[in-house]
Amino acid sequence: MGCLAEVLASSNDVRYKYGKEAQKYIIEFLLTYSCYDLKSLAEILNCKCSLLSLVLSGKDYLDEKTAIELFNWFFLFINA
Repeated sequence: MGCLAEVLASSNDVRYKYGKEAQKYIIEFLLTYSCYDLKSLAEILNCKCSLLSLVLSGKDYLDEKTAIELFNWFFLFINA
């Protein structure tokens, strides 16, 4: 969680500039603290579950559109 806070605090424009660095941490956060599992999060983001698994392992990243959608879901979750 500390790494996520550092990435998010490092810039006002977090949407994609730091997206590749933060994607893994945001997915881990959502999977840990929400009712979503990897499959349901993939459905929400309209991407494959295998892609999210690769992002979690640091081997791939989401495209810009999906990353922005991930950040939107994250901000909705923490503001709820």
